[in-house]
Amino acid sequence: MRELGLLEAVPELPYLYADTLMTTAHFQALFEYSPVAIVALDSEHKFVMCNPAFRSLFLFSPEELMVTDMDQLIASPDRTEEARSLSLAVLRGEKVHTVTQRRRKDGMTVDVEIYGIPLIVEGMLCGVYGVYQDVTERNRAQTAFRQLSQMLNDIQQDERRRIARDLHDSTSQELAVLNWNLTLLSKMVSDKDKPLQEMVAQTKEIAAQCSSRIRSASYLLHPPLLGEEGLQPVVTRLAQEFEQRSGIRVTVDIPDVLGRFADAIEIAIFRVIQESLANALRHSGSPVVHLSLWQQSDWLRLIVSDQGNRRANRGGRKKDLSGVGVSGMRERLEQLGGYLRLEQTGEGTTVIAEVPLKGASNV
Repeated sequence: MRELGLLEAVPELPYLYADTLMTTAHFQALFEYSPVAIVALDSEHKFVMCNPAFRSLFLFSPEELMVTDMDQLIASPDRTEEARSLSLAVLRGEKVHTVTQRRRKDGMTVDVEIYGIPLIVEGMLCGVYGVYQDVTERNRAQTAFRQLSQMLNDIQQDERRRIARDLHDSTSQELAVLNWNLTLLSKMVSDKDKPLQEMVAQTKEIAAQCSSRIRSASYLLHPPLLGEEGLQPVVTRLAQEFEQRSGIRVTVDIPDVLGRFADAIEIAIFRVIQESLANALRHSGSPVVHLSLWQQSDWLRLIVSDQGNRRANRGGRKKDLSGVGVSGMRERLEQLGGYLRLEQTGEGTTVIAEVPLKGASNV
């Protein structure tokens, strides 16, 4: 009797064997032809293999990677400790994702986005995969975009300041003279000429409305006292005026020694506060708004919170605050390298804004 071979005795084996070969081929093709740099290490963080993209990015040969600790090889001296802590995290079975810098063989520093992936089989750590994406050009483009945005923002603020000054110094003054002349004219009109008196009175009312609107437009274009006094007194006054107009109590927590910051930063924070108060008035129905502004290290931090439920209708659906106002606030801060976050709960809404001070000259 002929002895059956293993593949004949177990009919499923040819298919399992073929699937294994196919899976291995797919993995090898992905590893070899991936445009992203990939390196495989063992459970002791020793080099096993890397793909051509990794060799092209860092210029080290597999032989060099085998004999030298990889963290010391591709991390500059000031980032060796950071690289080591990331490696230890992955060796503990954690997935790691970060954007940092690494060093090539020629000494050039590149910006890389790193994914550290532990290879765990049946609960045991068998190895580690490191995936490196060169983001140097992307970061340069983002930096150039931020610089351009900041330049355009500075030009815009200068133009707004000029227009606001012109409105205040010329147009407002001319309207004041017009209003005064109309007052004199009303005294010269005979009491018997009622139609003319009414016309003069209506014209005075129109002139007063124009003057009020121009003052508002001037204030919105550029807060007139912000450049002179700074955030602490201007925001405090804004909160007091808002409280008087709206009936909503505003608690303000700003250090007296907050200091001065770059013009763009002060205006951005001021606009965020303005929009946050306006949203609290329009949407929340909150009896109180809490406002905190302080400097922490190289960041200026703002928190504005209310106690409203922001119900849009009787159906109980919350108001959506991701509108033009919020987008404008977020864009202002992102242009300065900061960010804006909204947190809505059943107890109210909190606006959190932060902007970096590093690199921005104080006024």
